[in-house]
Amino acid sequence: MELFNHRDKEGHHYRVCRAGASLRLYTNGIFHTQHHPTRDFDGSLWDLLWLPSIVLANQAVRRILVLGVGGGAVICALRKRYPQALIIGVDINAVHLTIARRFFRADGPNTLLLEADALAFMEFYRGPAFDLIIDDLFASENGEPSRVVALTPKWSHRLSRALSSPGLLLVNFTAVSEFRAAWQVLLDGSTPFAATLEWSHKRYDNRIGAFYRQAYVADWQDRLCSFMPSAIGENIYVRAL
Repeated sequence: MELFNHRDKEGHHYRVCRAGASLRLYTNGIFHTQHHPTRDFDGSLWDLLWLPSIVLANQAVRRILVLGVGGGAVICALRKRYPQALIIGVDINAVHLTIARRFFRADGPNTLLLEADALAFMEFYRGPAFDLIIDDLFASENGEPSRVVALTPKWSHRLSRALSSPGLLLVNFTAVSEFRAAWQVLLDGSTPFAATLEWSHKRYDNRIGAFYRQAYVADWQDRLCSFMPSAIGENIYVRAL
């Protein structure tokens, strides 16, 4: 069922649809966001943008930064998992932020949604560090999703500078080759990460890089399987690097 259909003055097309209880956002024909309001996870790609935090050695996640809000599905999931944390979402697209507030109800307690250029935000940010930073900055190019900024040494430095010492950096990549190139940048960088997990979903080419400042818990596989036993190995794959 279609809930929202809008074309802005630049010609960008936005649709919000309901599929069962799930909400879906399509931007310029690209499946952009999915969220089920009553499930901890629904087996979609967007689960992979918060699930890696489950195996953090330090579970005291107090400050979260989401670069690229979209419909706000990840913010909704994070607020369930970390109800006391401050969550800041940054998106340059005013329509996305309106959709996130109106349909996905992403502007809940302890949540601040900012209409801003995420690249400029990170360039000038000098506030308190974040325990979790999610880089989900995507645009459409010839009808296909593409990253707004590559994980170059310059961009990785800006992200790392705002990350706390026990923090976790999550980055969404369009393909495994893009992830591996970025992983090498982080390995060669001046800001060390103690461990990396590569997350993928069988229905998508995307790779989610989970870069941990401190080693994740030793029983990480058991913890993940106990949290979502039907998903690991069927839809979602995790590999330690």
